[in-house]
Amino acid sequence: MPQELWDLNMTTSQVFSRHPNIILFENEIKGINDREFAGIFTVQGKSLHRYSSQYNGIFCVKIPDEDRLDSQYQILTHNHPSNTSFSLPDLETASRFNLTEVRVVGETGVFSMKPSRDGWPEPNLIERRYEEINYDPEFNTHINGIWLDPEFHGQAKNPYKDLLWIRSDLRCRLVAEPFGLIYRGARWETV
Repeated sequence: MPQELWDLNMTTSQVFSRHPNIILFENEIKGINDREFAGIFTVQGKSLHRYSSQYNGIFCVKIPDEDRLDSQYQILTHNHPSNTSFSLPDLETASRFNLTEVRVVGETGVFSMKPSRDGWPEPNLIERRYEEINYDPEFNTHINGIWLDPEFHGQAKNPYKDLLWIRSDLRCRLVAEPFGLIYRGARWETV
């Protein structure tokens, strides 16, 4: 994986400065690759809810609406077996539940997204931006350029998985930017 992609958003101390209970949970779930696990924690590290998904063609934990009230202003963290950054449902959930932070962990790293000072944009605005990026010819040309770069293939452990990771990371940066969302990522090795 090209080092410069990590360096652009590397703020390790900020990404990992969470209550030890949150980091412990993330360490437990980061390498699980047959289902998604999620936990909602207070900023003080108290576990409020834990969920797991059943594989039904995709991995996705659904947070029940009845947990919405006591989950507001809390931290949602979960694993992605794909080792990618945030999915559209992750960001829509963060907006709907008005989370203080949403986090995703994979085998190689952790990602964090927080609202701007003005809060989260409405879920429909996040969806519109996410889809704009997915179908943006310039974005897709850039991703294809990475795929065709011999240096990328020389550095990649698994080119297909690494490209999915890069695509998801770049997409999340582009989603965060116009809304002033705070997006960060770090490798586990830097802890």
